Amino acid sequence: MIIALNVAVSWGLLLLIWLVQIIIYPSFRSIPEKVFVQYHRWYVMRIGLFVFPLMMAELVLIYRLATISEWNMYVLVCVLMIVVVWLSTICIQVPIHRRISKEKSIVLIDKLIDTNWLRTIAWSVKTLVATFLFKIPLS
Repeated sequence: MIIALNVAVSWGLLLLIWLVQIIIYPSFRSIPEKVFVQYHRWYVMRIGLFVFPLMMAELVLIYRLATISEWNMYVLVCVLMIVVVWLSTICIQVPIHRRISKEKSIVLIDKLIDTNWLRTIAWSVKTLVATFLFKIPLS
């Protein structure tokens, strides 16, 4: 059950991160400067309603998975990818969002897009590994 929930949450986060990477963040460039701060505030509040619960669920599920199963390459990769996502979120994306929440900056928006590839790739790898792990019997 834990493994199946982990896979479901992983796919949910994967879908969200690809939408953010390919559609949402690039669209920030097109938002007029005079309404950008207001739009960004609106976006952050609403995306957080989806992302935060899923990221919390992912932490709980990977903790349970790591404590109930024998550590193997698949569990290790999932844990490492989650660490990469959280570090990138806390150390890179959140500070950029804080800065663009005060004023629009194309340079910072481009930096947000470029650095978000780290999370996009990490969640992609984690989801593929978690999906494969779902098919492996765990001890």
